[in-house]
Amino acid sequence: MRRSIIIITCLFCCLWTVSCSKTGVAYSETGDIKPETGATVYGMVSVEGKPLSGVAVSDGVDIVTTGKDGIYHLPSAKKNGLVFISMPSGYKIKSSMALYPFWRSLKKDPDIPERVDFELISQVQNEFTLVAMPDIQLFSNSSASAFTGAFVNELNRYVKSNSSIPIYGITLGDMTWDWFWYANDFGIERYIACLNTLRGIPVFHTVGNHDCDMQYNSLEEFQNTGEDWTCMRKYRSLLGPTCFSYNIGGVHFVSLDNVITTNTGGTDDKNSRGCWRGVTAPDMEWLKKDLALVSAQTPVVVSLHIPLINRYGEPGTTDQNSLSVNTKAQDIVAPFAKFKKILVLSGHSHILYNVARDISGVSVTEWNSGAICGDFWQTATNASINVCTDGTPGGYRLISVRGGIVTDCTYKGIGKDASYMFRSYDRNMMNLSRESLGDYTTGDIAGASKDNWVYIRVWDWKDSWKLSVKESGKQLNVTQFRSYDPLYMLLFTQKLTSNKPNITTNMFKVKASSQDSSLEITVTDEYGRSVTEVMKRPKAFDVETYFLEHAD
Repeated sequence: MRRSIIIITCLFCCLWTVSCSKTGVAYSETGDIKPETGATVYGMVSVEGKPLSGVAVSDGVDIVTTGKDGIYHLPSAKKNGLVFISMPSGYKIKSSMALYPFWRSLKKDPDIPERVDFELISQVQNEFTLVAMPDIQLFSNSSASAFTGAFVNELNRYVKSNSSIPIYGITLGDMTWDWFWYANDFGIERYIACLNTLRGIPVFHTVGNHDCDMQYNSLEEFQNTGEDWTCMRKYRSLLGPTCFSYNIGGVHFVSLDNVITTNTGGTDDKNSRGCWRGVTAPDMEWLKKDLALVSAQTPVVVSLHIPLINRYGEPGTTDQNSLSVNTKAQDIVAPFAKFKKILVLSGHSHILYNVARDISGVSVTEWNSGAICGDFWQTATNASINVCTDGTPGGYRLISVRGGIVTDCTYKGIGKDASYMFRSYDRNMMNLSRESLGDYTTGDIAGASKDNWVYIRVWDWKDSWKLSVKESGKQLNVTQFRSYDPLYMLLFTQKLTSNKPNITTNMFKVKASSQDSSLEITVTDEYGRSVTEVMKRPKAFDVETYFLEHAD
């Protein structure tokens, strides 16, 4: 009965949202503002009735700023069918909806001027929290129920208990699952319905490869024009621009479309889909215009879907993309050169890792953020234990910012306590058959062992973290190595998931002196937060043990 209520609520919200998206926010066509010659979109940005100057307004191609009178005039061809503002720091749009209305759909023909106003209110943003939400991938009623019943309810409780601090959300792409737009009639509208069950948290969106309409031959379009524009038409009409910026508390955020879809058209063959990592030339030109308006001293955070740097610290490339020079990490980062350092939030991989590299003269720190859906909801629905393909708990990041500086970052497993930072394995108790593992044996996880090794998986590990393991007060030597996560492989061998496992670089091992000695394991993060587990051995290796561990 509870699941039925959730589904009915989502469907009701969906119908309400679609209706609103068609009519849009009411536009004022009154007043004495007249469009300048050549302006096809014009209007005023105001704060509680007073004009606000210096606000960037864009159609996704060109950018203008409001004058002292708060008025802007934009010569737009209306290619993207929308107009949006780069939200200035210290302000917000008054809205109770999670789908944040910083953009408006355009209604008139390209050559007919239309007025679009934006009304803001003041907000103290000395400190704020950003919720980074990677790879939700809703595709069915069951996934919607899992999302609203677990994540949304958890985040609503968090927002309610932290109401004194502004909280904003940013997705990291793949909110939906393109194949199931048609196979399950579960598209963006259904996602929006579930999203709007969030309360008190406006959400900005980053586009992912699964958020594009697969019925269009985007590969052919890209090869002919250098853009995969048509397949994102529905996304833009419902979720807004695919490249945009906003400012919160003195931080400049850029949501960047770095997905080039290579779909070959049709909705019957799920294998007709594909993507490359890259930024099209038009989007790169928009990015340069946006950054030109930002001071070099401003902290910058970039959200994008496909990672710039892989888990091994290697900047990625895409060889197939011959029409755009913006496929290498070096090309994509180059426009940020004046900022010297940036923080990148990415998704796509369904694993969790943190890397830092100097790229194109910029110090790039990238936090690749796992997935809310874990391994596409399989272990969540089949075993009630939501984990990503590298064993990371399905979850999200809570990033605290004060005075433009990140003061805390917690990766929060859904349904897990915030202190859940690692998982320990007693290798003596593991006996995963080599036959059932197939090719996935990296990390000496196959077969029995009585050598008293203990494995420790620290999912959000950074080089600045510390790991201490003691046995009877004696410090043990810790070795970091690459491995498949034993818990995920246990689920894999029990056929509770069919998704391809991924190697993690954040596995550690120590050798105990006996099979029943206890270990004191302490992990300390870069903010000085320490979590200790007194590991009683032998420690059972089964799904039930880890299901109960650190339940919130």
